[in-house]
Amino acid sequence: MDCCNDALIFTYATGNANFCEKNDRLFALSVVSIWILFMKFISFNINGLRARPHQLEALIEKHQPDVIGLQEIKVADEDFPWDLVNHLGYHVFHHGQKGHYGVALLTKKEPLAVRKGFPTDDADAQKRMIMADIETEFGVLTVLNGYFPQGENRAHETKFPAKEKFYADLQHYLETELTPENPIVIMGDMNISPTDLDIGIGEPNRKRWLRDGKCSFLPEEREWLDRLYNYGLVDTFRVMNPQANDKFSWFDYRSKGFDDNRGLRIDLVLASKGLAGHCVETGIDLEIRAMEKPSDHAPVWAVFK
Repeated sequence: MDCCNDALIFTYATGNANFCEKNDRLFALSVVSIWILFMKFISFNINGLRARPHQLEALIEKHQPDVIGLQEIKVADEDFPWDLVNHLGYHVFHHGQKGHYGVALLTKKEPLAVRKGFPTDDADAQKRMIMADIETEFGVLTVLNGYFPQGENRAHETKFPAKEKFYADLQHYLETELTPENPIVIMGDMNISPTDLDIGIGEPNRKRWLRDGKCSFLPEEREWLDRLYNYGLVDTFRVMNPQANDKFSWFDYRSKGFDDNRGLRIDLVLASKGLAGHCVETGIDLEIRAMEKPSDHAPVWAVFK
């Protein structure tokens, strides 16, 4: 291997463009250290896996993430399109149902364990959560990938209570099965804008949504997020971008919100505080959102070193 031609590829991770000059063995060791020291998590509401494999492939080619959480895969487990993912170089796990909802995890490293749904789910529960334990340099890391209910409106008889229950089930799971002292990542389409900085639909619309009880940033919804923060989780994007008020992850198709950056930041990567201290980069990939036949969501990511 002539490593010097490839050295600059790894400069960002190593901080040293001359690290390979001794021999191939040092080059190989440096490559290994990159995978050990850096972990990239990407969450993407793909809005139909079979409809948008081009976006998944572009995401992987661009980011080479260690863990990908997909939401709204919209395919039953028995019909999962293995032909679209087998060549991507990931271990793939899915929890889906026909036509609606559904989540998947793609991991470069084989997990120690994978769990689907919450222990409290009944047989009719919507397929919205998948988790995995992964051995990392940070310890055994638990990643939870969820497609959280949208809720529609606080007056809705079934959808709003379902959203409240999902957040309560997550809170209960964290408090009974995990500890915030260990590395935890919760990512997904969480369907809540954490702060007013995350609302980009215009002030008149913000006031109207609140007045009408429309979901996304109702006070009670933010209380559900606050409970997660109080447990010991951190919104990685907001920590890295404390004043950003023009970064959004969802854009309405019908009003062509993407064309003039009208949207909401509702796709999040939360991390336990200890792990969040290792976060060195976050972002929202608008280039993927700008592709032909896109999801209405943009991928979001966090990198831990």
